[in-house]
Amino acid sequence: MKVNSERLKDSMDTLEKSHNWPVGLVGKLSSFISDGDDYDLFRVNPLKFADEYHISSLDGIDLFLWATKLNIFQMNWELLCPACGDHIQSFRHLNTMHDKIFCSLCQCEQIASLDDWIQVTFTVNPKIRVIKFHHPESLSIEEFIFEYHFTPGARLNKEFPFGGEEIVKVIKNSTKGVTFVESSEKEVIEFDLSEGMLRIYDFLNQKGLHLPVSPVTREIEQSIDLKYVNNDFEIGQLQLNSGKVKFTFENDSDRRSALLFILFPAEILDHMDQDFTIVLDPYLDGKKLLTSQTFRDLFRHEVIQGNEGINVKDLTILFTDLKGSTELYDKVGDLKAFDLVNSHFESLSKVITNNSGAIVKTIGDAIMATFANPLDAIKAATGIVQDLKEFNQNHGGENIIIKIGVHKGSSIAVTLNDRLDYFGQTVNTAARVQGLADAEEIYITDSVYDIEEVQSEISGYTVVPERTKLKGIEEEVDVYKVLIESVGSSMAV
Repeated sequence: MKVNSERLKDSMDTLEKSHNWPVGLVGKLSSFISDGDDYDLFRVNPLKFADEYHISSLDGIDLFLWATKLNIFQMNWELLCPACGDHIQSFRHLNTMHDKIFCSLCQCEQIASLDDWIQVTFTVNPKIRVIKFHHPESLSIEEFIFEYHFTPGARLNKEFPFGGEEIVKVIKNSTKGVTFVESSEKEVIEFDLSEGMLRIYDFLNQKGLHLPVSPVTREIEQSIDLKYVNNDFEIGQLQLNSGKVKFTFENDSDRRSALLFILFPAEILDHMDQDFTIVLDPYLDGKKLLTSQTFRDLFRHEVIQGNEGINVKDLTILFTDLKGSTELYDKVGDLKAFDLVNSHFESLSKVITNNSGAIVKTIGDAIMATFANPLDAIKAATGIVQDLKEFNQNHGGENIIIKIGVHKGSSIAVTLNDRLDYFGQTVNTAARVQGLADAEEIYITDSVYDIEEVQSEISGYTVVPERTKLKGIEEEVDVYKVLIESVGSSMAV
């Protein structure tokens, strides 16, 4: 264990002063860094950390973001294979990341979304503590394949054989052999085969080979020559029989090979022909990170490169706007009105941040905020209206009047004017739904209202269903007006 104790102490002192942390949390992180094993400090999941240390997920994410800003940890953007959980590629910064997944082991090809198969993890900085995963070339073959590559908490769907089991355990149990083979070297690997599909995968060269295995047993050992040359495998035999097999692998390339021989039995293969995806334990995905105000504040340089952006399958967008701001400036004067509006924005921002949202931009007197969870957006919306009542009481009257709209759907994360932004019909709809609202009204679309938790959250307010036309949208849409002033029971459609 190589811990730079002096640097760790100085960093923890700075971290403690950076934010209003729960009592003792920074000390727990310090112990985690000092005492945790190497694997614990490699690709840390902040949601798992938060759960284990009994803090909110918001505090867990903020903790590792601040720790990254202070060079205690390094942030990793990971592309995951949806079929096996292999880390296809890791990126230190968002502006170097692409969204194209191809796993040679699974023959899986897919485009990732910020909320689907993009995982954000944190690895301790080697200047604070050196762990063996900082030098993957020094790992054993088992560590390199099963710990360095595969994602913990990736599980098989319950409807498949071994459902609920961590896929890395299933892969380990199905593995027939693993080995490094240096450049220009040979290696012999022997094992028994049964009916299924033998997959040979080189984790360093990202090449795979799939060989069907017949149920017919061959009594004599099968001897197979396998070569890696010209950036691909060469093999003289494409059909194998059950029974003993000996592979003689020749690495005729200029780099090392890291080989996995894995036999998928017929019972698994039958299911893999279906739409096969794994299930991940709760993790920090790209969408959750981009809806963190702390991330947007601390890492303003993190932007998406290219014109196409990255897809987000399901994003909740909240728009607010002030009603009668022109009259306000006439009524109280420019200076006081400016001060009131700025104070309101500070209060509004606090409510949004406390409900796991982030302000994307301000447009005049309007703001656009995003949330990973629609329930958080609704809590923020009702909290903003309620907070505004107290705000106006403390500032001498009903001067600030707000209107709110909430909608969710798919979007494209892009970079506009050197900042992370969103583009698409979901954004346009959310803005136009906000335009329906009057003073202290919240309008939500059916995509938000149809969520059971949302209905429960607004059950204490009067909810008025409407069907209306929105500019730029051909068909009428169902919307719901939530009246914070009038307390009653929700109305059914």
